[in-house]
Amino acid sequence: MKVKRENRLWETHQKEVPTVDDDGGQLWGCFRSCFLQSTAPYTEGIAYKVLKNDLGIDLREAPGHTSCGAIGYHGDVSNLDTQMVVAARNFSVAHYEQGVDNLFSFCVTSFANYTEVIKLWEEEPELREYTEKTLKETTGRDFWIPHVSGERPSVVHASDVFFANRHKLAEKAKYSLKGVKAVDHIGCHYGKIFPGEAMGGVEFPQVLVGLLQAFGAEIVDYPERRHCCGMGFRQCAFAENRDYTASSVYKKLKSLKEAHPDCRLMLTNCPGCTVFLDAEQGTIKDALEEEFNVSILDYAQLTGLLLGYDPFKDCGLNAKVVPIEPLLDQIGIPYDKSKTFEERRRPF
Repeated sequence: MKVKRENRLWETHQKEVPTVDDDGGQLWGCFRSCFLQSTAPYTEGIAYKVLKNDLGIDLREAPGHTSCGAIGYHGDVSNLDTQMVVAARNFSVAHYEQGVDNLFSFCVTSFANYTEVIKLWEEEPELREYTEKTLKETTGRDFWIPHVSGERPSVVHASDVFFANRHKLAEKAKYSLKGVKAVDHIGCHYGKIFPGEAMGGVEFPQVLVGLLQAFGAEIVDYPERRHCCGMGFRQCAFAENRDYTASSVYKKLKSLKEAHPDCRLMLTNCPGCTVFLDAEQGTIKDALEEEFNVSILDYAQLTGLLLGYDPFKDCGLNAKVVPIEPLLDQIGIPYDKSKTFEERRRPF
């Protein structure tokens, strides 16, 4: 029997993430994203509500945890030695102060950063020895490595937890994506650095597609589906490089529009992708007078919408450049139409 290539890849790129019905799946520790905190804090807000209120997860966050430091690492501000000790400290704080064994990050860059140091510790014992010694000398803390996926050394991303519990979330949903065309956009730091740690790999990842399908969406494909959003720390952070980010978004959305002009929903799991795939549509409109009007939502925002949370007060869709109202109308989600467009953007 001939087996589809994506099915063969799926078999080799799976990881075990406990659901709320599994042992250990009711208690999680989490690491917040410094980028989300500064640019889109509503994303973590609605994720917290879904995980705690709808899935009943005991979600614990160590007050003393710090940024993973990966932005500085990728920007050549800090080095690998520093990254390893910062990661080890955060793991130690979560485990010994909060009593958690399972850990996830809200940021895909943190996920990749933590995955990298864990693999280095496993493959190069001298680096683990250096980290353990330095951690003890500088902080007085004990070294600990999380074992989340299949009881092997690993951490996961928040979207993995949503994926693992997708069927339970779909059962609780008040609205459906039936009749809605949608496509995923996987963050590069989720799938492309360590494909073996991505749910389904990098070519046919399932972490977002599975969530969309659970809610009833029709999944579409297009040539530039796996093209980077173009954010890049060296692109978005320097004004002279910003045209690269906008041109990458244009390339992606132009390709989507040509293949599926009626697809107006793209689901993401990366903080940067969520912000820039939306924001640069405004840049493109101003510079080229061309509109795509594709709503860019992350996994938590979409789940919150379908569970019945307020689109603007809870899900933060008042901060989007692309108007969300046409998508809400298509899904059948009510909102206060007596208010003007601008009034709905000031929900507090």
